[in-house]
Amino acid sequence: MVRTELRVVLATLSVFIALGGIGLSIHGSLNYLDNEIWAGVIAIAIGIVGCVTMLTLWPHDLPGKTPPGHPADDVGPHEHHHHLPTQF
Repeated sequence: MVRTELRVVLATLSVFIALGGIGLSIHGSLNYLDNEIWAGVIAIAIGIVGCVTMLTLWPHDLPGKTPPGHPADDVGPHEHHHHLPTQF
């Protein structure tokens, strides 16, 4: 099982940081405040990088695809007892 609950929460927080940065840079551009514009741009960049980083799949996230030398605590793809239909 993929344990990514914390990563999803951090990705959600990163999205809200990016949205806050958008609001901050719009506010700065409407009021001619250069420092707020650049702070908003930096917040947007941090939010985007954080969201992409948290939602990227790593090799240990996929069951049965662990790199050699790492403990495989996940069940392989053919060892599940529940089968989902592959075609609809």
